[in-house]
Amino acid sequence: MYRFISYLFLLLVPAYSCMSTIKITSVVEKDQKGDFLLKWEVSPDHEGNMEIYSSLTDSSLASFTPLASKKVADQVLRVTPTGSGLREFFMLRTAGVYSGVVANRFIEMNKIKNFRDIGGYFTSDNRQIKWGQIYRSANLSDATLYDQEKIRRLNIKTIIDFRSEKAAKKYPLLLHPSIRKISLPITPMDAEKLDEQLKNEQFDRSDAIRYVQESYVDIVENYKEQFGELFDILTNDSNYPILLSESLGKDGVGLASYFILHILGVPHSTLEEDYMLSNREIDPAKAKIDAKNLSEPLQEAVTAMLSVNAAYLNYVIDHITQKYGSVDSYLETELRVTSGKRNLLRKYLLYQF
Repeated sequence: MYRFISYLFLLLVPAYSCMSTIKITSVVEKDQKGDFLLKWEVSPDHEGNMEIYSSLTDSSLASFTPLASKKVADQVLRVTPTGSGLREFFMLRTAGVYSGVVANRFIEMNKIKNFRDIGGYFTSDNRQIKWGQIYRSANLSDATLYDQEKIRRLNIKTIIDFRSEKAAKKYPLLLHPSIRKISLPITPMDAEKLDEQLKNEQFDRSDAIRYVQESYVDIVENYKEQFGELFDILTNDSNYPILLSESLGKDGVGLASYFILHILGVPHSTLEEDYMLSNREIDPAKAKIDAKNLSEPLQEAVTAMLSVNAAYLNYVIDHITQKYGSVDSYLETELRVTSGKRNLLRKYLLYQF
């Protein structure tokens, strides 16, 4: 059962009536009954009421209407979904301070794993990224009719398929004809390469970690053309909303998401947290590998390769920094992400209110 969670990094707004700055931290979860659990914390401690507003669209602040009023100390409100749409949005206010727009990050699917929204995060200059513009997911080839319809109802216009050409040919995507599919094979870590590593009886967890780290370096060094094309696609507003997808939705997609959010100004600590969310959705035990017949060291190696690890991300970022001076320099000189493209991305992907 997926838990729909939005990790909200909060907009700080000076309270109208007090000298200190109040910060509201808010999270949306979905429980087993299908209800939303809207949770919050206020820092510093503050007595009073929390006003909650809701909307079926995040297009403007005017669309948010009063939903409920609770004591700040209650810290949670159960909300029954309206059933009229896939997404519902919330805002909170206390002492004249508003949270940002809060929504569920994970989207529940029948067969598609690791399907989530990369919106909602806050930049270093307290701008918030729009929800519902860029999604990311694991393999789409097993999508049920329910999943396909849900993707259509999310209004996704473009799917970027990061799988290898061989995998894409063997496992074609079943999509609504209105959705455009673009193949950008940028990840060398497919199932066949995993199988090759497992033929080595001496291969263990440490070997697996080093293998993934070097594979990430391979991605950023040898797939620059594909990443550059990705940013060409992202700077055309007619392509949105966009879904980034690959076999597990954690490696090529993880790096692409990192670069996008970095360009928008999201701090590295938040980017690392977003990257690590894949471990919530990927279960190595359910991989199409007969791990029971493997030795314990090989089973640990499989788990390491099918998971995400902060050491993978930080290794490749350190590589980029050492070779190119900074992530920004790499993006500009190697991926053609000019200041003009950055401005367009901020225009398309940051809330303007």
